[in-house]
Amino acid sequence: MERRHFIACAMASTLMIPGWSYADMWPVRNIRIVVPFPPGGSTDILGRRTADYLQKTFDVPVIVENLPGATGTIGTAAVARAAPDGYTLLMGSVGTIVTNHFVYDNLAFKIDSFDPVINIAETPNVMMIRPGLPVGSVQELIAYMKANPGKLNHGSPGLASSSHVSAELFKLRAGVQAQHVPYKGSAPMLADLMGGSIDFTIDNISSSLELIKAGKLKALAVTSRDRSPLLPQLPTMIEAGLPDYVMAPWFCVAAPSGTSAEVIQKLNAVLNDMLKDDAVRQLLESYGATPVGGSPSQIRTLITTESETIRALSAQVNFTSS
Repeated sequence: MERRHFIACAMASTLMIPGWSYADMWPVRNIRIVVPFPPGGSTDILGRRTADYLQKTFDVPVIVENLPGATGTIGTAAVARAAPDGYTLLMGSVGTIVTNHFVYDNLAFKIDSFDPVINIAETPNVMMIRPGLPVGSVQELIAYMKANPGKLNHGSPGLASSSHVSAELFKLRAGVQAQHVPYKGSAPMLADLMGGSIDFTIDNISSSLELIKAGKLKALAVTSRDRSPLLPQLPTMIEAGLPDYVMAPWFCVAAPSGTSAEVIQKLNAVLNDMLKDDAVRQLLESYGATPVGGSPSQIRTLITTESETIRALSAQVNFTSS
């Protein structure tokens, strides 16, 4: 208690010096990164790597706190309620910050409850078809679906997952229909795809990469704006003939709304440096993620764009039961 009081007094005194700001002193104590999912997943791995780098850079303890539950809404809400002082951060994603608003009613936070810091990485999804389906490209799949309306189905790891959203956007953009079959995870869904129980899916590249390389599943395209270095032979959906289709799940660091712009910029600069580190890039790429980086305004723009896309999609698709 005495140490915290001393630090607070020292900061207050320093802020009275002309030309000094809160960001000049920050950070002077523990930083907490909230991961709104259990340990071991992609969000947790990114959160822990980010924590390690911040701790090394700022020389203060950086603690990862897993607060799972309700598809990430519990941990996300905890950050929204936290003091906007730069000491509580969220390892967020398109699902936790954007999609959940179109799945759950009366969330304890809004999209603008956060000041985004940086886009850490994106993980493209990949479109795959069952063995034996007589198509060899996205355009051939679209033509087949139009010639056989309502006869195909598609799987996803769960309602409102990035896989589900990606497939619904494909159907909307391509003007085709197919029945959605939700599963409890990627593994059973991919098993049924290989077995022919479902016709196609658009799922995360990290879940399906080895099956594609082994020839057990046929991939048609990736959903990111650029080709994936993990499957460079695959076209993007844009290259495959859907010019307005981009849906690549992303992960970002965000702070509670009202956090000092100077602190946000300080964090952004450090994390951009992190994403240039070869070891970090290799780790991300090993999980099928592409390092992104950029400015706070760029991730804010992406959040706005994704919100508009999913809002329009949710007007036609009930993500809680479709």
